[in-house]
Amino acid sequence: MRSFPERFDILIVGGGPAGVTAAIRLLDLGHSVGLIEQEIFPRQQIGESLSPGIRNIFSYLGAGELLDDNHYLNNIPARVHWETERAVYISAEQRASGIVVDRGMLDQQLLELARSKGLHVFQPAKLISSLYDDGVWKLDVKDGSFIRTVFSTVVFDARGRKGSLLHERLETAPPSVAIWTHVPAQMMPLETRIEAIDEGWLWGSPVVGNRYRVMAFTDSDAVKGKKLSAHFLAMVGKAGLFEAVDGQLHGDELQTCPVTSFIHKEPWDRQFIKIGEAAFTLDPLSSTGVEKAMRFAMQTAVAVHTLLRYHERSVARDFYEDKLIESAVNHARWTAAYYESSRFSKENHAFWYKRANFQLSGSKESNDFTRQFSQKFSQPLSVHAVKKPPAIPVNPLMDYLRDKPVRLSPRLTYSDEFAVTGDRVEIKRALNHPALENPVVYLNQTELNPLLGQLSEGVTYGRLTDIWSKSLRRDDAKKIITFLWSRAIFLSD
Repeated sequence: MRSFPERFDILIVGGGPAGVTAAIRLLDLGHSVGLIEQEIFPRQQIGESLSPGIRNIFSYLGAGELLDDNHYLNNIPARVHWETERAVYISAEQRASGIVVDRGMLDQQLLELARSKGLHVFQPAKLISSLYDDGVWKLDVKDGSFIRTVFSTVVFDARGRKGSLLHERLETAPPSVAIWTHVPAQMMPLETRIEAIDEGWLWGSPVVGNRYRVMAFTDSDAVKGKKLSAHFLAMVGKAGLFEAVDGQLHGDELQTCPVTSFIHKEPWDRQFIKIGEAAFTLDPLSSTGVEKAMRFAMQTAVAVHTLLRYHERSVARDFYEDKLIESAVNHARWTAAYYESSRFSKENHAFWYKRANFQLSGSKESNDFTRQFSQKFSQPLSVHAVKKPPAIPVNPLMDYLRDKPVRLSPRLTYSDEFAVTGDRVEIKRALNHPALENPVVYLNQTELNPLLGQLSEGVTYGRLTDIWSKSLRRDDAKKIITFLWSRAIFLSD
């Protein structure tokens, strides 16, 4: 029998990208971490098409080289038939550098990296019971034929959709289902294809293993009482971009799964914390699901580090919930707008109308978290569009402003916002202004509010540069002044 510690700071349930990302981050922060994974790796896993932002996350985790495998597919062009009557071709140069990976292999490599950093892995193993008592979780884990008991201050649930029951979810979009199959890669061009039809939309892409995946997304109600294969084949038959495989697909080789977007109603329960798709899921319209799950896992790791190291329980939880709500609401708004842009939405087809005009059910609000989420979800989008000003040459501007007095905009206001300082969540004073898209605490890793506190009556831009240069590099002081002037936060006569 393998020897494992009996007590952990954090125990993670689920060895996918979210769980392992949290593990690596927490190990780097000096915590003892265990992980339970039910399946043996490598496992078959969809979600191979990763958005460009994933590269920055892997690099931050020290895992950038894992994306350099020669079998992975990079720089794939796309053909999209969505808004217009004709499909639009998007070259590889026009697209950002996404990547199609082998998730089974990549997930295994990530887990091995975490293990090399000190992660204790129970695999194959299953969490069979949990009990919270006096600030500690007691967990029984079935590890092979042996039942072991471990203790942990915090538990991360990273089991994906399996980490929540239907009654624990607040749906953020109409129920949807995905149906897919594979064809030999040579049957389709080496490009991603996306097409809207009246009953939903189709996505096709080459995947690792010399295969091409054809996947349809439709309303769950549309397939009730129907044979899935017949519905799928009918959708493919309506899509001009998939004409090459129409009549070549076999209904007995289909796979399907629910893909309804939701947020968990109680994602932080007595330090049993949901991350990744156990916390919230995205509409499959975007390929950012894995990226969002990993990014949120890193934010949660910092929140829990703040809890364990600095004992800031309320700050940690509030930051976690704020980031969770922000991610879910922003994505829901983006997808609704994208569905509304479809040519079929303009014709009020049911699939498109429901998704472009989705409203939360108020009766499903159950606690402070869901009420906060519903309030944010229901807020109208701001009609104010912040335009990014053109780049301004720093030195010529500073020469022009040198002897002019600095005046603060009367439209400048302040608010208390969450900010990550080093590896700790804190509440900081932020700048608000109509020319800023969001409240700003830091600029180029420099906190702005203390700098503004050094302003005095009649101080000139040149003198302010001298004052700020005592604590900053002079070039950085000039850049910050230029930014504030370009956003009309600093004014001049």
